[in-house]
Amino acid sequence: MASIHQCSLSSSKLGSPFLPHFTIYHPIISNIKNKSTQINTSTTPQLHASNGPDSLQYQTKPAMMTSLEDERRSANYKPNIWNYDFVESLKSEYTGAAYQLHVQKSKEDLIHVFKHATYFSKLQILKSIEELGLSNMFEREIEEGLDIIESNYMRSSVNLQGKDIQATALSFRLLRQHGHDVSQDIFIHFIDKKDAFTNGMSTSNVEAIIELLQASHLALEGEDIMAKANSFSYDFLKDVHFHSNLQDNNLSKEVSHTLELPLHWRVPWFEVRYQIGAYAEEPHRNLVLLELAKLNFNMVQAVHQQDLKELSRWWTNLRLIENVSFARDRLVESFLWALGVAPEPHYSCLRKCLTKVIAFILVIDDLYDVYGTLEELECFTRAIERWDSKEIQHFPENVKICFWALHDTIDEIASDIENETSLPRAIALTYLRKAWTDFCKVLLMEAQWCNRGHTPSLEEYLRIASISSSGPLLSLIIFLFETQEIREELTNMWEKQQVDLVHYSSLIIRLCNDLATSTAELERGDTASSILCYMKETNASEDIARRHIKDLISNTWIKINREFISQFNVLKTSANLVRNLARLSHFFYHDRDGFGVQDCETKKLIAQLLAEAL
Repeated sequence: MASIHQCSLSSSKLGSPFLPHFTIYHPIISNIKNKSTQINTSTTPQLHASNGPDSLQYQTKPAMMTSLEDERRSANYKPNIWNYDFVESLKSEYTGAAYQLHVQKSKEDLIHVFKHATYFSKLQILKSIEELGLSNMFEREIEEGLDIIESNYMRSSVNLQGKDIQATALSFRLLRQHGHDVSQDIFIHFIDKKDAFTNGMSTSNVEAIIELLQASHLALEGEDIMAKANSFSYDFLKDVHFHSNLQDNNLSKEVSHTLELPLHWRVPWFEVRYQIGAYAEEPHRNLVLLELAKLNFNMVQAVHQQDLKELSRWWTNLRLIENVSFARDRLVESFLWALGVAPEPHYSCLRKCLTKVIAFILVIDDLYDVYGTLEELECFTRAIERWDSKEIQHFPENVKICFWALHDTIDEIASDIENETSLPRAIALTYLRKAWTDFCKVLLMEAQWCNRGHTPSLEEYLRIASISSSGPLLSLIIFLFETQEIREELTNMWEKQQVDLVHYSSLIIRLCNDLATSTAELERGDTASSILCYMKETNASEDIARRHIKDLISNTWIKINREFISQFNVLKTSANLVRNLARLSHFFYHDRDGFGVQDCETKKLIAQLLAEAL
């Protein structure tokens, strides 16, 4: 693996970090007029869309560019609240060798405890290790623990069935979330003669019912027992939440937290700080484990701070936003999404490349949704598809700058991938260009719908929704970094578009986005969302349409569960990183637009994860 400094974000390519940000020079902006003078074309494209991105066809016509600045729409996004000086001020003391020695000693102590623990204690230790963000530190112990759980699960040698719903549910959840295809039948002994989920189970144990609800969200299609488990546990906890007066305040918080969003749908690293706080209040907590979790959080935070500083210098150096004021300037939020995908320290270069891509996704999305005329967007899409500067002769200056910044950044990312994985740069570049082309084509299709006032059917909308979500583009970055030994198999799958895990995760991004942003988008005249498509197609109210989309999200998660298990042996760690993309959408678009509006839960989490040590 290449060291972190091999990424194109290294300080040697960024200039001195001590220079004032307004003095930093970048050739993309400074040479744009020189590049423009080399262009020689007399036509611009016109696109016609039918059923998908590959069905777009071009016709040429004389280029006509008129000044339409007064007629352009605006999303009225607020300015970026995270300035260069704030990012540069981030610092941590948790970077020295002494902390590494402390971690190693604590790790050895915990391994000793784990080896001599009872079966049920092992379950609780594994649960705590994962929820406290220590999985990367105990990979071997987790694998050994899962083997023990599966062995006992299959043989029932510790007599799980009918005895302990909490241990049974936890065993089931741990195995399934790690790709083990275990049966739902272990829960059958908890169903009584009336086909209700109560037999042999004490409903006074709220913690057990919480664990049952968490396990039920790893259900597969057609699993009626898990559906009953979900219905029973959700209704029970909702009744506890609204009608019971729990004496245990921490347990009351946990009930509320669970009902708000299941653990399986939450971003693991975003949960770590909350889980550390909750674990600190447990009466039987392991103090060594608790201190290790805090120390690990602070050390990982220090790595993230350095990543973000390098990215901030790159973004400032690029000088893109000052030339495309119509777009969202959300570098820090983009980095937050990237670290949610892959928080472990060794993913530093992947995080930086993901952040670059996400920052550009926001800019390009705003170009298509808000700023560009249809003629400009058709021409821009053709330029991206051909990756040819001859196509941008008649672009407005800021759109030219946008094209060249994207062009050069993709080249940088391809070089980073080669340095990090030994995948030839040319191969990486081919995949990256194809993914960006697909993304821009579907954005153009949506712009054409908007231009002619067309509201598609929900089925028609969903055919391109997963691509317009940017999920496939982000997944490609993950695959190019993560899959080395199985690259040939993955290439065949990707080219045949058979990675259903990517499709379903991407679909959740789009549906969650629609739930959060559809109202604002309609107010400014953007293209239709899944909610509007369903409302128009079925004459449903907005409330009913929103419930339908939420049901689609739940059903899509069930499909993700199946695809994760079926692809786990092939995609390995990539599968979990792709699954994190779906989880991130639940955070960023949970009753808000986490990219469009910064002064909300996103701001709070950024401070907790990047600025405040434990």
